[in-house]
Amino acid sequence: MVQYIICEGSLICTFSGKLDTAGCSEIGDELIRKVQEAKMPVVFDMKNVDYVASAFLRLCLLIVREVDVDKFSIIKVSPNVKKVFKIAGLDRQMRIE
Repeated sequence: MVQYIICEGSLICTFSGKLDTAGCSEIGDELIRKVQEAKMPVVFDMKNVDYVASAFLRLCLLIVREVDVDKFSIIKVSPNVKKVFKIAGLDRQMRIE
């Protein structure tokens, strides 16, 4: 569901599938631990994600608190997923591409 690589000074987290509540519960602790250990900017690659639940939005907010908003970005977001961020008002608080 999530793969981690370090590339060009950033931790790239590549997600796939549906990021529903159950899935986010499974990956949440590990994701936060990886971000804390890396101590570098974080990029969420969402190219293979077709659904996000509010639990994933919560994870994004937790990561922003860890690394600061200017060191966090979400890339390759599908229009449907981007719409969820927009409805939640997070498109104004985070860099979403």
